Amino acid sequence: MPIPVLGGAPLPDNHLVRTLAWATDSGKEPVITMAVVLACVINGDAITGLLRQAAWLVVAVIVLIVVQATASRLPQPRVKPGVVPDTSG
Repeated sequence: MPIPVLGGAPLPDNHLVRTLAWATDSGKEPVITMAVVLACVINGDAITGLLRQAAWLVVAVIVLIVVQATASRLPQPRVKPGVVPDTSG
C-alpha cells in the first residue's frame, strides 16, 4: 500500500508505530506510547522544579538532624520545678 507522505513508497501491512523494527512484532508499542506521553508531560521546567523541591527537602532534613543533635547535647535543668498551689478557690 503506497504512503503519499513518504513519497509513495510501498510499506508492509505493519503500522509504523507498532514496533521499532519493521516487519517484526517486538511489542514495543506500549513503550513508544508511554515515551511520547512522558515527553509531552515532563519538560525542562518540570524537572527543574522537581530538583529544586528535592534540594529543599534535603536541606530541611539536614537542619532537623542538626537541631536534634544540638538539643540532645544542651544541659538539662537539674532542679525540678515546684508544684504551684491551686489558688482558684
